Amino acid sequence: MDYIFENYKKTGYLHHAHVIEGAYDIVVPAITVAIAKHLNIDAQGNPDFVVQHYESFGVDEARSLKAAQARSGFGSSRKIFVIGTNSFTREAQNALLKTFEEPTAGTHFFIILPRAETLLPTLLSRVLVVSGKIEYEDDAKALAEKFIDASLEERFAMAKKLAEKKAGETVDRELFRRMLDHIERILYTRTAGERDDSTASVFREIFQAKTYLADRGSSPKMLLEHLAVIL
Repeated sequence: MDYIFENYKKTGYLHHAHVIEGAYDIVVPAITVAIAKHLNIDAQGNPDFVVQHYESFGVDEARSLKAAQARSGFGSSRKIFVIGTNSFTREAQNALLKTFEEPTAGTHFFIILPRAETLLPTLLSRVLVVSGKIEYEDDAKALAEKFIDASLEERFAMAKKLAEKKAGETVDRELFRRMLDHIERILYTRTAGERDDSTASVFREIFQAKTYLADRGSSPKMLLEHLAVIL
């Protein structure tokens, strides 16, 4: 899970909400070790470090989480919530939209789910999705870096190639989504301390692209081509 903190090591910025795809029993030990290593925050006996698992995360759990994150910490400058669940109800997701977009300062969420695609597009657009499969994540990161550094013509060629599929296959929307997450992180790193209206507009466009990508009727190729022009 060290790769989640790559941007933080460079800029001191840590995204406030992560969705981690994977098995709860495997991800929790890995993420708690990574948080202790990179943030110097130990889960053991720490009231500002909450680790909980739910078979189903409903609206009552969402309200409790909203209340907990709004309370002042007991000592640490950060509050950490590691929440695992097998399912996330629509009502709970809607209840947490504002919280995940604008949490209390110093609050970070790590939501562990079997599959992020079960989340609403509106919630997905407010989080960074990462995978327990580091190899897959690294592929998306490499593609994102190549896309950002490429010329406009090369970016269009990449978008076309990634959208190509054989008969009976579907476009790998998951890879597109991970690329967008990585593009967002890389730009955060490169523009740290130098952000203006122009870069803010780019981040808004990435936000919109992530929202549209979650709609099965959207074209990942067209979304990536749009970003190719504005980056």
